[in-house]
Amino acid sequence: MGNDEFDEILSALDRETARIRVRAEPRRYNKPATVISGFPPGVDLPDITRQLKNRLATGGSVVEGEVYLQGDHRARIREELGKLGFDPETIEVSDAALPKRGRRG
Repeated sequence: MGNDEFDEILSALDRETARIRVRAEPRRYNKPATVISGFPPGVDLPDITRQLKNRLATGGSVVEGEVYLQGDHRARIREELGKLGFDPETIEVSDAALPKRGRRG
């Protein structure tokens, strides 16, 4: 077994055992954003973000090891991360309601 094959096996194991957490939080002007954290080390976050943005038809970015997607995508994110090789059983999706922010006045 070559070194590259070993690295691929380790990467696959990391993806299957990662404890990924998904939550929604309000952003500017009470617009919701989906925040995904808990990715294992060595995961190509810009590539994962690009694929999620394409699949969910939304904007997003990587900030300090977390993936931010515009909009509330908690209903579909488990399925989409599963398609990218992550174990859906290890993905924790918060179903907490988004808090409302008051107007500044």
